[in-house]
Amino acid sequence: MTLGAPLGLGSGLCWGTADFFGGVQSRRLPALSVALWSQAAGALALALGLAIQGTRPTPAGFAWGLAAGAGSGLALMLFYRGLAEGAMSVVAPVAACGAVVPVLVAPLRGELPSAVAGLGIVAAVAGVVLVSRSPDPRQHPGGEPARVLAMALGAALGFGLFFVFIDAGTATAGASPLWVVAGARTSSLLVLVGIALAGRRSEAGWPGRRIVPVALVGIADTTANLLFALAATSGNLAVVGVLGSLYPVATVVLARWLLRERLSGSQNAGVVLALTGVGLLAAG
Repeated sequence: MTLGAPLGLGSGLCWGTADFFGGVQSRRLPALSVALWSQAAGALALALGLAIQGTRPTPAGFAWGLAAGAGSGLALMLFYRGLAEGAMSVVAPVAACGAVVPVLVAPLRGELPSAVAGLGIVAAVAGVVLVSRSPDPRQHPGGEPARVLAMALGAALGFGLFFVFIDAGTATAGASPLWVVAGARTSSLLVLVGIALAGRRSEAGWPGRRIVPVALVGIADTTANLLFALAATSGNLAVVGVLGSLYPVATVVLARWLLRERLSGSQNAGVVLALTGVGLLAAG
């Protein structure tokens, strides 16, 4: 038995848990602060992993990582803000639909999407349409429904491009997945610092006594990245991809359990459709 499946499932659970608690902290702190300091904590954990591994980076792989992180830093801030202002049970599945992006980009590389992937796109889009129907204002304690949906879709685009560039980086000859992820973490931190210096310094302030839970969010996110990288090299990538893509399930379950979030019947159907679409996209 290979470790690919349990490692892939572990990555999904870590991502989903990090997303939930990142959203919780973003309801108490500015989203930029949570994104910046969690990414910094994750970078320290990643540096430790690289030191233990003892490998050197390949310039091409690290460069692809830098490209991946350029948009993921902003996407993460949008995602946390969306989780803070809207229902996590809605925002997480919509953001996960970023899995559509690699499928749409594939023809540019001469790879036509399979019928399963095409069905996944239809299911994901239908799910987004259904979950966006939120007549209950209590689902959006801090923002307008259209604003929350826009942030979730922006996060989806950034996350989708992240996976496109990470895939290109890890496919580079001799590239270490850890160094590709390190490149992404470097540029995402630079983007977040740039946003703070451009006029949001007060929103990027030190989290104070909340630094521990914020740091744990970043460490959990980095752990998920490492588990996924290890799973992809030790198991069937199709299986690993499906298991890793199930991370919104953990976020939704925690939101229902700990925050008592409730959705309408059509929104529940939309969540199921969106998650099904993500699974089909990963399998296709």
